[in-house]
Amino acid sequence: MLHATDIPSLIGPTLAQGEREVRAVAINALFGAFGRSGTSGPLGNDTDASLIAGLRDWADVILVGAGTVTAEDYGPADTPMAVLSTSLKLDTGLGIFNSPRLLILTPKHSLIDASFEPHRSTPTAKGAELISTGSGSITEAVEALHDLGFNRILCEGGPSVYAAAISADLIDVLHLTVDPSTSASDDTHGLDTTGDDIRRFQLEHVGVDDDSMMFCRYRRVPAQDRP
Repeated sequence: MLHATDIPSLIGPTLAQGEREVRAVAINALFGAFGRSGTSGPLGNDTDASLIAGLRDWADVILVGAGTVTAEDYGPADTPMAVLSTSLKLDTGLGIFNSPRLLILTPKHSLIDASFEPHRSTPTAKGAELISTGSGSITEAVEALHDLGFNRILCEGGPSVYAAAISADLIDVLHLTVDPSTSASDDTHGLDTTGDDIRRFQLEHVGVDDDSMMFCRYRRVPAQDRP
């Protein structure tokens, strides 16, 4: 069974500090739901929280969607945080605005359209940096972070961000926790990915703790190695 000291084994081997790697961390209920009653809060346990903390220590930046930081009421993080937002309509009362460094990744049109000016000035007045992602694709968002010197990117979702990143073949390593529970309050199951190509991952490590929580680490199978 897993203990707190086993977190390094769940994180596994990492690349050198200057090398680029995108990891995602997610949790599912027993039959694949990403949340319960609209949030992932009821899922997981202390081991899962320790895994997330360990991955945040590994990361240069946390990548997360605006919907997730709002629904999960994200607090500040010691690691720089990059929030994906098309509208720029973020509640500046959220704890993320107390982070040492907060970047808001937004399409170029949101930075030049005059109608967005009120939504640009509010977060910047609270210290956030607005970063253009061109057309707004997840690929351009990751490229923008790399251009800023962030090599180790931790994607924390939500489901639409996971789907976009997997469809774009951007996730190198996926840390998936399976909470062995189910409820009538479970949210939608599965990801709404795009395209017909199959994205395949190979199981690299699995561990189980005293709560029967299962921690899986999958590594992306390169396109040329897929069936």
